[in-house]
Amino acid sequence: MTDVNQPTDTSLLAHLEAVLFSAAKPVPLALLGELFNLDEAALDQVLQLYSEQLVTYQRGLRLKLSGVGAELVSAPESSAYVSQIRQREDRLSPAAMETLAVIAFKQPVTKSEIEEVRGVNCEKVLKQLVTRDLVMELGRKESIGRPVLYGTTDTFLRSVGIESVETLKQEVATQDELTVSKET
Repeated sequence: MTDVNQPTDTSLLAHLEAVLFSAAKPVPLALLGELFNLDEAALDQVLQLYSEQLVTYQRGLRLKLSGVGAELVSAPESSAYVSQIRQREDRLSPAAMETLAVIAFKQPVTKSEIEEVRGVNCEKVLKQLVTRDLVMELGRKESIGRPVLYGTTDTFLRSVGIESVETLKQEVATQDELTVSKET
């Protein structure tokens, strides 16, 4: 295994940065360890060093570690500039946001179950969410007609900045508890 304290630290960090930058999604830690021939402890040390350097040198990126892996994200202090770009990108319609929320909290869920909650047809919105890789088909329900079951994707989790749907549900429950306690 590679010794992180060797003079190759800089090139190792540069290669790590290139891999994370070029990846379209979080890179699993096991894969990073394999790529750079690092055991878990050495990889943790390299990731910590890289993360600290991003902050120390006031770079526009930060290292984000999650249950999915490691990825580069924009620095919070750059949010004003990043948000200007994001505002120009296509936004989800209110109908798409509502459909996405139903899927996130009730998954796996069928189209008819989503429509029952929303009270309107959601076929077009579902296709849009699948196309944007926010929702995916998880399989088929064991019932008459074997309808498609939908659930959220890793892209959805990354876009809302959470590790798992369970984390999202816990955060919403916590917010609900805070709201109830403020009202009483």
